[in-house]
Amino acid sequence: MNNSSPWIRRLLDKPENAFMCAVDMSYIQDKSNLVGLEEMVPEYETAVRFIIQDEIPVSSVAADFDSRSTTELVYGLVHARYVMTPRGVAKILEKYVAGCFGQCPRENCKRSPVLPIGLCDVVGQNTVRIFCPRCMDVYTLQPGVRAAAVDGAYFGTGLPHMVLMTRPEYIPSRPEGRYVAKLYGFRIHSSAYDLKRNAYRQILKQPSGSTSKVTSKITSTNRSTTAGSPATTNAAPDASTIVSSTASDRIPHMVDMIKTHRRAMLLKRY
Repeated sequence: MNNSSPWIRRLLDKPENAFMCAVDMSYIQDKSNLVGLEEMVPEYETAVRFIIQDEIPVSSVAADFDSRSTTELVYGLVHARYVMTPRGVAKILEKYVAGCFGQCPRENCKRSPVLPIGLCDVVGQNTVRIFCPRCMDVYTLQPGVRAAAVDGAYFGTGLPHMVLMTRPEYIPSRPEGRYVAKLYGFRIHSSAYDLKRNAYRQILKQPSGSTSKVTSKITSTNRSTTAGSPATTNAAPDASTIVSSTASDRIPHMVDMIKTHRRAMLLKRY
């Protein structure tokens, strides 16, 4: 950070800016690297001057100028361009090797280091995320990480891929195996949850009228049974009563059949 201004050093000393790196002063002073920023940020020249010289000239324009927010916005946009250069890639790679960006939360990645990434190149859309080069997936930072509040546009959508494409020796191997869902030691098929969810949705799609009729019938039967009205004793038995009575009548018959079968086998032996 020797080739940086006091303002940049103060900015990067904040814990919430730990993911960002110091942009070289020569890169900021080269106006060809800042083409298009004047159309995106009002008073961008004043902000650049403040980044370089750490002071704002006293003028009518600077009087209404929000030095902190606008200057940080300009630096963030410059930072997104700088990290795509060879010098910026080298600085991001140093942080990546040191594990400054954290580790992948996926179990099979074995705490592999990650890289910062933005989901959108437009400021104000999303905060910074982390990209795991091992499983090739994007994750949200934990709420306790202060860097989680930094705008993702300050890193861009292509930073991890630029780092790994230019330095392929840092590309890790893919994770071995995947998590296998099991229940009581038996593997659950990948389509099991889909089948259960679809069956549950089919139940919810049944007409509400049929459900209400069954509920009302059961309720009326319970009430009449509790009251002990004569209509209950003379009423025709419902389907459940018929099934239960029929099953109870068949049990003794089945027992007799089993006993007869056993006696026949014994007689056959002699």
